[in-house]
Amino acid sequence: MDRKPPPRNGKDPDGPVLVWCAGHRCAALRRLSGGQDHDEQIRATIRQTSGGVLIESRCLGRCELAGVAAVARRDGRSGRIGPLAWFTGLENGTRFAALRRWIASGGPRDRDIPNQGAPPVLGEAACGLTPPPQVRCG
Repeated sequence: MDRKPPPRNGKDPDGPVLVWCAGHRCAALRRLSGGQDHDEQIRATIRQTSGGVLIESRCLGRCELAGVAAVARRDGRSGRIGPLAWFTGLENGTRFAALRRWIASGGPRDRDIPNQGAPPVLGEAACGLTPPPQVRCG
């Protein structure tokens, strides 16, 4: 997990959560489409986004959907993460750029509606909603 440090006042800001597939198929599709540095670009975007959290997975198990990722909203006070909005075809440069811009602008604003405010090009890439991820420390 790659995360921007909490602010000095001790309050953890709300922010977007990105679940990113770093599996072999997704990575290969990004390389084939000229996106060799997508992984580093998405890490940099999360590092620069207030309250942003990145959860990288070796494989999300949805290889048939091409390059996938999921986005949610996290409440800074409780740490609770809302449901996930899933997007496919993120090896496409236009979709990837839209995802980065959306995350950098704060991502979803409502924890219960994770696809709210997604750019139209990501609306075309939407492939479902699922319950919040179960994150375990240690």
